[in-house]
Amino acid sequence: MDATLLRRLIDRYKTDSESVYNTWFIGGEERMKAFRAIRRGVRDTVDGIAAGTFGNDFKGSPLEVVLTAITEQKQVFEGAAHPFYWKPKLRIPDIYENEINKQKFGAFLEAVYTATREEQILTGISRLDSAKIKGLGPAVSNIVYFLHPTIVPPSNTAMVNGFNFLFGDKKKLGS
Repeated sequence: MDATLLRRLIDRYKTDSESVYNTWFIGGEERMKAFRAIRRGVRDTVDGIAAGTFGNDFKGSPLEVVLTAITEQKQVFEGAAHPFYWKPKLRIPDIYENEINKQKFGAFLEAVYTATREEQILTGISRLDSAKIKGLGPAVSNIVYFLHPTIVPPSNTAMVNGFNFLFGDKKKLGS
């Protein structure tokens, strides 16, 4: 993409008072409250899995509290909870009936919750990916974003499509 065209596109985006840049990244005291609430919810999810009280459904779980708080944060995160809804016919995500997968998911959340370095986060993501838990895929990236916003960016299909447009690429969500 031509540098002048890209600069005009960025300038237009930054001056649009309704853009995510101006409604999310600039002046975010309310946003900071959400980060704290989501962090507490992740801790409750980890503790619930460890104590065996997490349950077999998204509804009523501490994970629902986390994803509800995330989806309330602008349209960027609107569909973030969808992958975590229990779909019994598809058996996804496989963290509700499979105790081993539930424990691996809890270990992942614990690892990224307590991580202090990028390498620790990447190791946690790699371990979760290698577990091949059906239905999670890139869905966890927005949880990690709220734990480590300077390391893991928010992610959704529109963002990936924008990246692909700007860079003439064909990346897929989660790659």
